[in-house]
Amino acid sequence: MSSSTPDVSSTPQQPEIGSSTSRAANQDQATRETDSANKEADMIDLDDEEGGNAKKRAKTSNVWSEFKDVSLSNGVEVGECVHCKKQLKKNKSKSTSQFKRHLESCVRRKIFQNQQKKITFQPKDVGDGDIQLQPALTNGKFDMAKMREAAAHWILMHEHPFSIVEEEGFNMMQKRGMPEWEKISRVTIKKDCVQVYEVEKKKLKALLRNVNKICLTTDLWRSSNQKIEYMVLTAHFIDSNWRLQKRIISFVHIPPPRRGVEIADCIYKCLQEWGIENKVFTISVDNATSNDVAIRNLKDTFSRTRKLLCGGKLFHVRCCAHILNIMVQDGLSEIADCIDKVHESVRFINHSEARLSSFSAIVQHGPPQESDLDAYLLEACFIHPGDPDQFDALEWWKANSLRFRILSQMARDILVIPITTVASEAAFSAGSRVIDTYRASLAPETVQALLCGGDWCRNLHGVKKKNKNEKKTIEVELK
Repeated sequence: MSSSTPDVSSTPQQPEIGSSTSRAANQDQATRETDSANKEADMIDLDDEEGGNAKKRAKTSNVWSEFKDVSLSNGVEVGECVHCKKQLKKNKSKSTSQFKRHLESCVRRKIFQNQQKKITFQPKDVGDGDIQLQPALTNGKFDMAKMREAAAHWILMHEHPFSIVEEEGFNMMQKRGMPEWEKISRVTIKKDCVQVYEVEKKKLKALLRNVNKICLTTDLWRSSNQKIEYMVLTAHFIDSNWRLQKRIISFVHIPPPRRGVEIADCIYKCLQEWGIENKVFTISVDNATSNDVAIRNLKDTFSRTRKLLCGGKLFHVRCCAHILNIMVQDGLSEIADCIDKVHESVRFINHSEARLSSFSAIVQHGPPQESDLDAYLLEACFIHPGDPDQFDALEWWKANSLRFRILSQMARDILVIPITTVASEAAFSAGSRVIDTYRASLAPETVQALLCGGDWCRNLHGVKKKNKNEKKTIEVELK
């Protein structure tokens, strides 16, 4: 029977669109096309049919980023793994299948990839005793502005002359390490040092805003090269981690005559500039008549603006070293007045602490509670198990601050009081090197930037100040 309908058995069946058979066929075709493309990428063109010259194209396979071509002594070309240095012979077909298999099983490659996934962090001191972790990876781009800033920190920390950046050896060393390094003049580095001083001053101001009590030490010094007087003011405080800190906050020229009125005015202006006039607890000064006058003027000024703690009995602290000198020269009777003031201050503190405890008990509407001081005195004496010189009183009070809430705060305020003016006097040893004969024309503002900026940078980077004038003793063994 003839019919126009085609024979179903003789016509090839087309899989329906979206059926599993159609998807499988398309997948097989895509796989064959991918394999063909990979094979073409892994192959290297053979000799040109007409010219006979070896005309090769660039290698496009990813394996060549982890393998390199090596020619052996016998002329055989091999591929060497950059990770484990294993050498694999190349196939005549120029395929890279054996290289791929090796990379999948290479142990050193796996270790390298795991390390790449981890970003290492380096500790960095950000002030106030806090440590932050900074990423060790950088974008690798050379920044001349950052390099100049680092050079300014270096000069401030170690009190180098500005002219050191113009020395040929310094520039030669920097140029070899950093090809984009540009020469810096002494005028430019001077501006960079002043800029670092301004930046670090803002940071220190922010730190002092969070400090409860600040104690001061001060001293005077005459520059032999400039023939003018300078006054240094050092702030002592305890940070949020209960660590004792000290910073030079002023190194200013004080005009003649150097009387107590001028000293008091200079100190108060400095405190106003820093915004800490309401946080000053004590001032330690040398045993000089001008200092006594300055303290009396400051007491009157503070009494008009704020109420001094402990009635101002602890405000004036004399240098312990000068007191010992008076004892040796004139005897113990000369400091009887100072001893009476200390006794009176201790009684005042005890009485104030007892009143605070009583007030707390009344507010809570409960029975009278034992004061922190009574509980502290009833405890056995604490004996440090290790080296007594390593005992940190502030660390002990920090650990027991929850037990003695009021007494720990009082101990924190009292332990910050410096007993000598050595911290301020130490700045003058650096002053003689900063204001040498070649820098006698420096403005007082620049001198302050160098002295204060150097002190802040050393604290920022954890660098201890070295005594350049210290003479080393040489021992010679005589036989």
